[in-house]
Amino acid sequence: MNILLVDDEKLILKGLKQILLDEIKEIHSITTATSAKEATQLFYELRPSIILSDIRMPEMSGLELISQLKKTDIPFKSIIISSYDDFEYAKEGILLGIENYLIKPINRAELVATVSSTITKIENERKKKQLWTENEREIFKDNFLRRILLQKLSPTDYQNWEELLTPYKSWGKIAMAYIMFSELATIVNKNDLVRLLKQTFPAIELVKLTADEVVLIYNPETISDTQIKESVQSSQNYSEVFLTFGNSVNEIEEIHLSFQQAKKLQSYSLVFGFGKCITEQDVSKDYRFTEQLVTQEELKQLILEGNQETIYDKFQLLKTDILNAHLDPLAIQNVTIGIGIMLYRISADFGLAEADEISTLRYLVERITQQKTINRIVDFLYDFIQLTIEKMKNNEQTYSPVIQQILKIVNEDLRTHHSLKILADKFNMNSAYLGQLFQKEIGMGFNQYCHHQRMKQANELIINSTSKISDIAKSFGYDDVSYFYRLYKKDYGITPNKIRSNKFAYKS
Repeated sequence: MNILLVDDEKLILKGLKQILLDEIKEIHSITTATSAKEATQLFYELRPSIILSDIRMPEMSGLELISQLKKTDIPFKSIIISSYDDFEYAKEGILLGIENYLIKPINRAELVATVSSTITKIENERKKKQLWTENEREIFKDNFLRRILLQKLSPTDYQNWEELLTPYKSWGKIAMAYIMFSELATIVNKNDLVRLLKQTFPAIELVKLTADEVVLIYNPETISDTQIKESVQSSQNYSEVFLTFGNSVNEIEEIHLSFQQAKKLQSYSLVFGFGKCITEQDVSKDYRFTEQLVTQEELKQLILEGNQETIYDKFQLLKTDILNAHLDPLAIQNVTIGIGIMLYRISADFGLAEADEISTLRYLVERITQQKTINRIVDFLYDFIQLTIEKMKNNEQTYSPVIQQILKIVNEDLRTHHSLKILADKFNMNSAYLGQLFQKEIGMGFNQYCHHQRMKQANELIINSTSKISDIAKSFGYDDVSYFYRLYKKDYGITPNKIRSNKFAYKS
């Protein structure tokens, strides 16, 4: 069996090639290409049975490459690799008859299983059309549900693919559970638990987020949380699982609310350990108190502002509030760990976190629990936020030239709501690739960054000037003033008029 690997990053190609050669004996040869042009030349020379290609590459995407090669009379099967944000590309890939859609970072076992399965299909000469038709729908449904959970679907997506939601429309309620596997869990153990759940609850919908995370979508009127909990606990690999539940919602379109709740609870695996099932009631008291003390958005704004005095004052206030609450030791631990997790997530949003999230969070929790007093815990958190600010300053000095130019264009003209596609054309770049580069270097998406900069400067004018708020809104390109008011309140939790009348000292 001959395979062609295509990716513009040589290290990734080297790693994929080595894994497949080590694990799959049926492979006769693996050839690599770093561009679509090179891949096309090799395709005609080698006539590979399988093409495994990254979606996002300069000049020509992996899907464009596959589409072009599909026009030939040379038969092959294709596997694509990309990130969650490539849902639109995934739809195009399904129309091209892709064999599977692997999500970065690629799990070794998933890669081997996918390629092995594809080889088996080729060797057994199964009826490709029937297999692919079934496979296409499963791939798309999985991605579609994932996008609902992550709130990545546009109104058009809902309209075009609403039939996929039909089975859930008859449910009176909809809920979800979130399973996280520990580092000790093998692919066999994971598959065993998934198989057990599907056999026990045929009506349940499983969505795979990553190699270590699975979401269960179910009807709580026919399947109870207790039943799921008991089924998971009956597994011989229960010690490798951390299970959380979100509250039920009324419509499938609202399932992301249940998902977000269950995902937040996953942070407590670092407190309770694996081999546990946690609900909101188990941590609600401490969690609500943490949110009352400080929100993740507040901390993010403090970091972006970078005012040392303001940050110091905020952490002193946190210390005082925790002391005045007269919490027991476990509650203090939970509250401060909650703040630490917020800081880590902010660091990750800015692209400053370490690659190994689990190890980093475990280190963070261990350091917090090692501190003997509240003073020392808060000092540690204060040092952590200072380190994040320092990393941001260092990161700013290493922006690539094109990102530096884009930042200059955006910040010099915030009134214009710039289009990433137009900017990409200006620099002769693929807009998807440029968006990925911007996210990687800046730590947030292009539109999110532009919105933040506009609202930040608008907020400063609202607080420190006497200009009409409507004029301020229009100066930043918001001709619909009511829309500006809604955006402002969403970001700051208060109306522009209120913040100005109270001289509320809140700076983004």
